[in-house]
Amino acid sequence: MSTQETAKTLYLDADGIKYAYRLIGNSTAGSHSPPLLMLNHVRATIDTWDPQVINNFTATGRQIITYDYAGIGHSQGNVAPSIRGFAVNLLAFLNVLLPSLHTQHVDVLGFSMGGYVAQQLALDAPNVVNKLVLSGTGPSLGADLQRPMNEVQSTVFNPTPDTSILPAFFPPFTTGDEGLAWLNRSVGSRQGVAGKNGEPAIASFTSGEALVKLTQAYLTWDADPVPYSLLQTIQKDALVTSGDNDLIVPTQNSFVLARQLSRANYVMFPSSGHGHLFQYAGYFAKVVGEFLDGKLPTVPFSAGQVPPFGTYGNYN
Repeated sequence: MSTQETAKTLYLDADGIKYAYRLIGNSTAGSHSPPLLMLNHVRATIDTWDPQVINNFTATGRQIITYDYAGIGHSQGNVAPSIRGFAVNLLAFLNVLLPSLHTQHVDVLGFSMGGYVAQQLALDAPNVVNKLVLSGTGPSLGADLQRPMNEVQSTVFNPTPDTSILPAFFPPFTTGDEGLAWLNRSVGSRQGVAGKNGEPAIASFTSGEALVKLTQAYLTWDADPVPYSLLQTIQKDALVTSGDNDLIVPTQNSFVLARQLSRANYVMFPSSGHGHLFQYAGYFAKVVGEFLDGKLPTVPFSAGQVPPFGTYGNYN
């Protein structure tokens, strides 16, 4: 079975763009579980996924799809200047990929900016999305949201990526050396295969002109009230997760996101920040797996599905 460290890099063409992706774990052909598409954070690539997260998922028999956004990592094309553009590109990619996997839809896990893309995909193409996992992320512009500190955003979009990002991902007064351990795992996971047997060299965290466009897309989403206003139209079972002290996407924003989604569970991880899914990789994978397998509570109905008359209970 392939892992984050060993999976082959694959490519496909969609609407004139060559995308890089990986299929990790066992095929889900013939099973009732769709593959899980992983959408990464703002500067990451398919090479920088934490292997502890990926491999904990595949150990349960789930197939994972990792994917480089257009213009990022090993994918060609231009970085879209908006989250809507990211979602349009992603849908084009899925329209080519999914028939080859003999499925019509995917579960989607979006981390940080990947959660923005996941929300937009669910709005634009609900027939493609089965269930949503939204981690360390929030909605677009709306009521009750908090802004991250300017110093934190400046660090996230530092033109030269370095270890200064670690305190923002992992508040050191509660997480100790967890941040450095995550960074070492993530940037080193592909060292054994990079540059060998047709595999590309490691594509690390994004910088340069691509980062400028990423920043534009990120900040444009933060200023757009439309996706927020449409969240209650997303009729999908959802799981929202956060650390209890997220400095990049404030924890309050994840709670607001869960509240606005009519079919959401919300799980907050203790003594953690933006990188909660990496800090608690095994437990995170267990919670997500139980959600995807239908073992977490689901609402009996939603705004899009009215129960039959007489099933509401007694009323005057």
